[in-house]
Amino acid sequence: MKLPRWFWLAILLGLTIRIYLVVFTQGTYDVEIWQKHAEGVRTLGLIGYYHANPEMNHAPFISVVISLLSRVGEITGIPFGILLRAPFALLDAGTMLLLLKLLRDNRHRFAIAACFWLHPLAMIFSSYHGNTDSAVAFFLVLTLYLISKNRTIGAGAALGASLWVKLPCVIAIPAFFFALAGWRKRLLFLAAIAIVGISTYIPALLKDPAIVYKNVFGYEGQVIKTTTNLRAWGTQNLFAPFIFRLPPESRPTVTKPLTWLLIESGSISLVLIVILSFLRRNRNGIDQTAANIAACYTILYGFSNFWSFQYFAWSIPFWFFAPRVFLIGASVLATAYVYSLYCFLCGNLWLLGKWDFAGRPNWPDIVIIFRDMAFLFFFLSACAFLINAIFAQFRPIPKAKK
Repeated sequence: MKLPRWFWLAILLGLTIRIYLVVFTQGTYDVEIWQKHAEGVRTLGLIGYYHANPEMNHAPFISVVISLLSRVGEITGIPFGILLRAPFALLDAGTMLLLLKLLRDNRHRFAIAACFWLHPLAMIFSSYHGNTDSAVAFFLVLTLYLISKNRTIGAGAALGASLWVKLPCVIAIPAFFFALAGWRKRLLFLAAIAIVGISTYIPALLKDPAIVYKNVFGYEGQVIKTTTNLRAWGTQNLFAPFIFRLPPESRPTVTKPLTWLLIESGSISLVLIVILSFLRRNRNGIDQTAANIAACYTILYGFSNFWSFQYFAWSIPFWFFAPRVFLIGASVLATAYVYSLYCFLCGNLWLLGKWDFAGRPNWPDIVIIFRDMAFLFFFLSACAFLINAIFAQFRPIPKAKK
């Protein structure tokens, strides 16, 4: 595969930005949290630390690996933040190469791969933020690539291996399930996920299954908000202004069902994702499956009240398979929100210095506007994907050309 000269320049630019972010910036609170987790695992052991810190919700495998990185940092003197973020910055290169392979028959493959490599959010979350979420995108694209090669068991194993790092890959299982032709392949796929996925959990489960279930499998996300009760995301930002305009005596009638919806938003999102995947089961080509995955994660972003900034990293590669209006809208609005907020929290455009979420609780109006525009876009896009899938059930399926 001969790479165009401009593509090499794009690779160099993306690599330079990632090196800058990894080496010269401090990252978000997640870097400090991971360092605390790593030291806790080394000191108390994995199970002991699960008991000591209820907020320790990461899988056993990645927890042990990053605890070893902490030890490497002590031996070499390399700052923990660099050791934590560098592997995930490099993982973006793997995702880009997989996109090239996946799109080998697409004349725009180099442009799509370059746009992912240079996507501001992909760079921020892999090289600045300081968490493992970029691995989700890598494993999902790897799974789709293996499915395109008709390697069903390998695809299931890849998705199972993703569970060693983070659990959100399971959101895409319904889309992959319906992308496979026939129940034999589907069952093989699920079996491979289960066998490979559970393998690195077995030692911890044998020691204390209750604490693993509680901390890891029972984790439902969190509602991110400042000390002044500014919420980072969610439907409450959309509906709160209307509720406050209601007469006081009418508010309980509205707030009670809304509160239930907010509390159960995670479960509601998962149900809608399964429904969407079923409704779009006939759109099972590789490009269509990728678009289905983008739609599934959009539902999570648009309906779930439990959300963190880096969750966008899970689905960015699949935005390029969605309708162009979604790709542009999601990229522009999500980037505007995340980058403007991170710049404000750092106090500069270069993301240098401390990311001070607690110390800067009163966000500028422009950041709040970007937040609301971004959330509204994902909420409406999720609704549009669902409505389109429902109406598609009443349209005749076009016959394949002979």
